[in-house]
Amino acid sequence: MRRLSAIIIAFFVAFAIIGPHTVVKENVENWNNETYWKYNPTGVPPGWYGELRGLPKTEWLHGVYENGSFVYYYDFHYNTVPQDILIIPNLTRYLKISIVDPLGREYPLWNGIIPSSLKIGTLSSSIEGIADEKCAPKPTWSQLLFHDPLKAIFAKPGTDCVFNFAPLKGTYRIVITGSYGGLQPGDEPKVRILGLSYGRLGTDVYGRDVWTGFAYGARQTIIISLLGAGILALLSLVLGSLSVISTKAGSFINALSKILASTPSLPLAVVLVVLLGKLEDIGVDTLRIRMNPYAMALVVALVFIGTSSREIRSIVEEELRRGYIESSKALGASPLQILRLHVLPVLILYTIYMFSMSVPGVIAFITLLGFFNVVPGFNWGTLMSTPLMAGIAKYAPYWWQIVPLGISLGAIAYAFIDLGKTIERKFLERPKTLKTQN
Repeated sequence: MRRLSAIIIAFFVAFAIIGPHTVVKENVENWNNETYWKYNPTGVPPGWYGELRGLPKTEWLHGVYENGSFVYYYDFHYNTVPQDILIIPNLTRYLKISIVDPLGREYPLWNGIIPSSLKIGTLSSSIEGIADEKCAPKPTWSQLLFHDPLKAIFAKPGTDCVFNFAPLKGTYRIVITGSYGGLQPGDEPKVRILGLSYGRLGTDVYGRDVWTGFAYGARQTIIISLLGAGILALLSLVLGSLSVISTKAGSFINALSKILASTPSLPLAVVLVVLLGKLEDIGVDTLRIRMNPYAMALVVALVFIGTSSREIRSIVEEELRRGYIESSKALGASPLQILRLHVLPVLILYTIYMFSMSVPGVIAFITLLGFFNVVPGFNWGTLMSTPLMAGIAKYAPYWWQIVPLGISLGAIAYAFIDLGKTIERKFLERPKTLKTQN
């Protein structure tokens, strides 16, 4: 199993290096800018899941210029309709928009100015007109509004468009021309199908690309966890060892480790992050804490150092009671010499064990901070801050935000714990070896 653990660790280290290069940097910079994500569907699952379930995908349609008009061809082969159809004007904002179904029937949708963008699903009068012509029985606007208005456009003529939707599959044409004459080739508007699936990991309640948060956040998460666990192990080794020495410095370190061990970790982490970080107003009714990942690694180490240093101290005290230590004292060895020559070799193996066991805990702790909206930098805690900003009720159904993160955390925890158990077995064999040598 150690080989599998090594493969898992190597994979996530490689992903932390490569992952950020698979996302658009602009997406990261605008993560909390609601306006930036307004052209995405909200709360939809990944594209691969949509393919399995037959859900309309999110896509930009490419227009074909025909006699002063732009024609966009949409292959509709689904049993349900997309969230909406988005129209974004280019140079000419006075546009005339219609849609032609696979049977050749053309339905007018809009004729007038479009300030910045237009969603077809919000055109109540146009959709009601289509429903009156196509649907039987004729639905009210409130019925259409709560059961997808686009059903009136994509339904078979003469069928129930609301409660027993029967899709008319085939190629639809969205025709856009100028309200006061034809468009020029450089006037092409943009047309985007806001589907029911999106990208590698879907979107959240704000339309943000979840893959951006997962892939880009992996780097800081892995860096902070490895550095944090490393600093924690080294500082615990130093403080735990020195706290045993009967000097003023040793007494001070011993008292400090007791205080840190009895201090609740989460409030301590929040206080340290707020003190060392910089608060920024980032919109979405929330604040972000800008903090160097190396400083965050130090904070994590300080949060857990109390308990870890006490464990090191216990091992040192046990070693100091051994017979060969008493012999060294009788020969005039100083406390520091005894620690360096006799105790340190024993502690090195335990320190490596502590490092391997601390990594999954540090990652989980960083992620947990996101639930309290304490997100220094851009890491997996960034994804976990969504429940607080959007509300648990909105967040709960979106498994694509939870499952990939949960699997990753579980795999990393398994790999490092398995590695730690291997080191632990070697550490437990240590007394037998020492007994034989003495």
